[in-house]
Amino acid sequence: MDLTDHLLNPAFRTLFAQTRDAVMIAEARNCRILEANPRALELLEYTLEQLRECSLTDLSPNQHLAIMQSFIRNAGEHSSSLTTRLLSRSGIPLPCELSLQPLTDASGLLLITFEDLSERIRAMEDIELRNVAIANVSSGVTIADARQPDLPLIYVNQGFQKITGYSAREAVGRSCRFLQGEDRDQPALDDLRKALRLGEDCIVQLRNYRKDGTLFHNELHISPVHNEAGELTHFVGIQLDVTEQVKARESLERSEQRYRQALEREQELNEIKTRFISMVSHEFRTPMTGIQASASLIRKFGDRLDEEKKQRHLENIASSLKRMNRLLDDVLFFSRAEAGKLKINRKPINLDPYFHQLIEGFSMVFPDRKILLFSEVPPARAYLLDEHLLDHIFQNLISNALKYSENGTPIHCAYRETEQDLVFSVRDFGIGIPQPDQLKLFEAFHRAGNVGARQGTGLGLNIALRAIELLDGSITFSSKENEGSTFLVRLPIKKANQDPHEENSHS
Repeated sequence: MDLTDHLLNPAFRTLFAQTRDAVMIAEARNCRILEANPRALELLEYTLEQLRECSLTDLSPNQHLAIMQSFIRNAGEHSSSLTTRLLSRSGIPLPCELSLQPLTDASGLLLITFEDLSERIRAMEDIELRNVAIANVSSGVTIADARQPDLPLIYVNQGFQKITGYSAREAVGRSCRFLQGEDRDQPALDDLRKALRLGEDCIVQLRNYRKDGTLFHNELHISPVHNEAGELTHFVGIQLDVTEQVKARESLERSEQRYRQALEREQELNEIKTRFISMVSHEFRTPMTGIQASASLIRKFGDRLDEEKKQRHLENIASSLKRMNRLLDDVLFFSRAEAGKLKINRKPINLDPYFHQLIEGFSMVFPDRKILLFSEVPPARAYLLDEHLLDHIFQNLISNALKYSENGTPIHCAYRETEQDLVFSVRDFGIGIPQPDQLKLFEAFHRAGNVGARQGTGLGLNIALRAIELLDGSITFSSKENEGSTFLVRLPIKKANQDPHEENSHS
């Protein structure tokens, strides 16, 4: 039976055309290609007529040619395979698994099949890169087997070994309890045990002990990992050595007590605030590294999670990083303001794109909230403003409006132009501000008495006020408890197309 007979056979023709593998038929004596299926033509970027002018060796890169020739010569009566590269018509080497098999009932013909290995190679490189990143991150990374009694560790990275002093050989196979030694009377351990029992996320701070017996304070982040069937299989742990932060906090507490005894109230509070800012600025940088490492690790185990859970976990991490970055930025702004090191950098700003981008950023942190924007400013008009200062003003005002109002109630943001000023308003329909708190509202670290457990530092409105004053503006508000609040910001107009000499005279 010759080649034509094979291809006229309906069963052979169907199999040849529809198989997922790339298939070609060539003459055995010189490997000249006679026929190729659609998959082979697609991968090699040839037409059938162009491919019939080639032999298998013509498709081999120069550095692989000798190996290919030897492989063809040694092809016997049985199938043989080779991992190599084939050149596409565009000259791009295609990594593939190549197989040769004589057609037993067609003398002088070879059946050539090859599989594209590009995706497999990329996946292996990606896994290797993640493994290297996790192994070398400075935070401790551990994986515990949730399917075994006592949750033994099955992996620890170099960061863990550096923090604890225990080698991987000494740690793997043991429960993390060995790090507490005899110091078992820690309330945080109860929270940790409950989270492990329920298969939940958990963040606790523990007293742990290195191999040499020295104490270190461990901020432990635990995340469960489930397989495709939804079964809990592992726990991923991120260990952060927060000993210096704890010492700084303890030192701050001792200093607060000492200064309260030695200084008047205003002096001691200012000192405490300054120390608090320095501590927060330093303390928030380390968890960012841990969260980023956790995100990479979760991506590594992504094939064990369904897509919805994986994406939700990654979005939560990204949202946390965004919130922490903003808090850190606020703290540093306040610190520079206290030191008198803030400068104004005015540039032309179009308000419509600015506020749309700002609201889009809030939608990532508050995906279920609606912010309504009302503009009475010509769309193309630009004003000389400092975008960094605008961020501190409206990030804090809008964030407070969202934080202190309930889901389902919208936030109203509006801006308009008068003869002399740009007038901005941010309105919410939330818990409002109690009358006794209104006189102290813009003081640093002051929080209203009705905020409850809502997170906050008490810096936001103070920072907004400082930024407004730097822009020669003013802020007023009206509020009624349980009905909401409206903040009104006025900034003097400096249009981007005004005379530079005139603008400088206002600076």
